[in-house]
Amino acid sequence: MIDWQAIAVALIILAALAYTGRRAWSRLRSFRSARNAAVSCETGCGTCGSDQKSKPTTPRTVFVEISRSRTSSHTK
Repeated sequence: MIDWQAIAVALIILAALAYTGRRAWSRLRSFRSARNAAVSCETGCGTCGSDQKSKPTTPRTVFVEISRSRTSSHTK
């Protein structure tokens, strides 16, 4: 007779296999779509090159800068 622990383990293994299979399938599809000359990125959507050039980039604001202090001295 199958107990609840065996069923739980089977469900976990099936979920892991589904996740791994989905990741492998998307990776293999990215290789297939990379053959297309119009595709400029790994996802294959074809909009990476055109969208990057048309959108203006905004500079980032630095609120906190972390660096070493110049006044500290290490004595041994």
